[in-house]
Amino acid sequence: MSLLTEKALAASLKKLLEKKTLDKITVKDITDDCGVNRQTFYYHFHDVYDLVEWIFTQEAKKYMSDGINAKNWQEVVTELMQGLLDDKRFIMNTYYSLNRRQLEQFMQKLARPAILDLVKQVAEDRKIEDEDVEFVADLFTFGLVGILTEWVAGDMNTEYKDKLDKFLVVIDGTMETTLDKFAK
Repeated sequence: MSLLTEKALAASLKKLLEKKTLDKITVKDITDDCGVNRQTFYYHFHDVYDLVEWIFTQEAKKYMSDGINAKNWQEVVTELMQGLLDDKRFIMNTYYSLNRRQLEQFMQKLARPAILDLVKQVAEDRKIEDEDVEFVADLFTFGLVGILTEWVAGDMNTEYKDKLDKFLVVIDGTMETTLDKFAK
């Protein structure tokens, strides 16, 4: 029942975001649309931003459900960006209500665990200090989040594919080379 309620609240928020920006939506708006009381909302989420974070996390899980590895990560990133594009109105109305740093923090929180897993997989046969693995994960997270943030700030222009393709070309093989430089 809990997941069902969370999904219903998320659907209500997404519906409301079709018409107005996040900063104009209240918990009351969401609960009225969903048909639940405020107490139910607060049982599941601290505030509207907590619900937004939950939605982003659920969306990211869809693309990461099969795991991310050195062979499929480019496809996962491409599919994720297409999924974000499919939810453009939700993303843009959320973006207009957040500052750039909040958006980056949301994206970093979602992307870093998957990127860290990928870096650990690639580093597996190398003798590398944990702090260096963490540093490489940060480096690649910041790069991806930077591209995504710029894309969203540019109104999610459908020409994003060119920048994404360039990013993927630069990244391809770079992680291995970077980790080799840290190997002892």
